[in-house]
Amino acid sequence: MTNICKINFKIKGKGIPIVLLHGFMESIEIWNYIYNSISNKYKVISIDLPGHGKSSLKLEKDSIFTMEKIAEIVKNIVYKKNVQKAVFVGHSMGGYVALAIAEKYPEMFLGLCLLHSTTISDTLEKKRNRIRSIQLAMNNYPLFVSTSIKKLFYNKKLSSLQEEICFVNKMALHIHINSIISFLKGMSIRKDRKFLLKTTQFPKLYIAGLYDRILDIQKIYEETRNGNQIYFFAIPTGHMGHIEQPKEIIKILENFIDYSIE
Repeated sequence: MTNICKINFKIKGKGIPIVLLHGFMESIEIWNYIYNSISNKYKVISIDLPGHGKSSLKLEKDSIFTMEKIAEIVKNIVYKKNVQKAVFVGHSMGGYVALAIAEKYPEMFLGLCLLHSTTISDTLEKKRNRIRSIQLAMNNYPLFVSTSIKKLFYNKKLSSLQEEICFVNKMALHIHINSIISFLKGMSIRKDRKFLLKTTQFPKLYIAGLYDRILDIQKIYEETRNGNQIYFFAIPTGHMGHIEQPKEIIKILENFIDYSIE
């Protein structure tokens, strides 16, 4: 059983609507620099996904929170703010949520940016890794968080990214362990949505990290090759481009957004 108590979000700016969806163990704070920068040009909606940030979510220990459930919540928030169409930007798990929205409500999309994300479902090995992660989280949550967060960043720049790592680590430690377990399960059973690359007519942007230890950049590139209106950018970061190189992300996003609404 799940009981959603409150969903936190913020809106700033005017113009073309942009919806920012953060990744696993993050919150709307992860977008602070990008949110404040692009809201000078666009109407930006940033949402704390259930159980993250200031969005509360009560879960039983064995609950599974799926991408489809989150998609409905996000869709309802966007509609309540009288936004009929938007460019969705999803980081990692946020991309999985955006894809679930796109499957059911493609008419909502002016464009989609998958930032360090993929349409492909978990492999068997990836599923097993998520189960092992659940066990580690249950046994030693602080260790699970610190180990997981370090893997997100470019490993050769960890010493120069300590402030950013601590920022994300602190964010993750505020999330209840039941939410962590539920979302790990939800991501492991998400469906493959690669077909959307061909069936949807709106522009799609991939931003991938050259040094991403979560998603193999070559596999991401191969994923993009047979779709419709797909653009691919590789940047010299790990899995956290919006923290590691936010100015570069803004530049790529603004070019894509301006193209999407022509």
